[in-house]
Amino acid sequence: MPARLFLLACDVGKEQLKWGDELGYAIRAGTLAELEARGCLKDDKGKARPAGGHRTGDPVLDGALHSIAEYPRARRWHTLVQWKRRQTCLAVEEQLTEAGIISVESRTLRRKHITVRDRSLPGQLRAEAVATLTGTEPVAQIDPARAALASFAALARLCPELGWRVRHRNRHRLKELTARAGVAGPALKKALDVRGAGGDGG
Repeated sequence: MPARLFLLACDVGKEQLKWGDELGYAIRAGTLAELEARGCLKDDKGKARPAGGHRTGDPVLDGALHSIAEYPRARRWHTLVQWKRRQTCLAVEEQLTEAGIISVESRTLRRKHITVRDRSLPGQLRAEAVATLTGTEPVAQIDPARAALASFAALARLCPELGWRVRHRNRHRLKELTARAGVAGPALKKALDVRGAGGDGG
């Protein structure tokens, strides 16, 4: 999920990433959603707790899980969405680079130059997100991972295809998809609302 959100946010024409807090929030939420789906995190009265010492074998997920587990107290989900955003984004970037899915060229005082090897992939992910948000398939029948991709991309405004008009026209379905994504869905919404109000958990 974190990698899919990263790729969805890539602009293949400009060969740039929509880099910013919004993407960081979405990728953190995607990481938490994946850990919850794999049984590595559980909800305990509104707080996220590691479950059973699980490991996934995925360096991004395991890195996030380790940092959560080593913290002395359980933290609320929306706080974890806010936490270590940049580090998680960079970990996803490194993972995709090592896999040969993207190449990255750092440029002084300018955005990184990011090339997606399969130039059709970001568009496919965006189309999937749009189809999920604007479709008629009952939300209860949609896979939580697909609900997460669509709702997180829309909430974090990761691509122009999910602009204000599309979000507004499908606002009730977006709310349902956000809930369908698991605990991390409402947590992302709350974290972005807090950010908009001027607060930030770091």
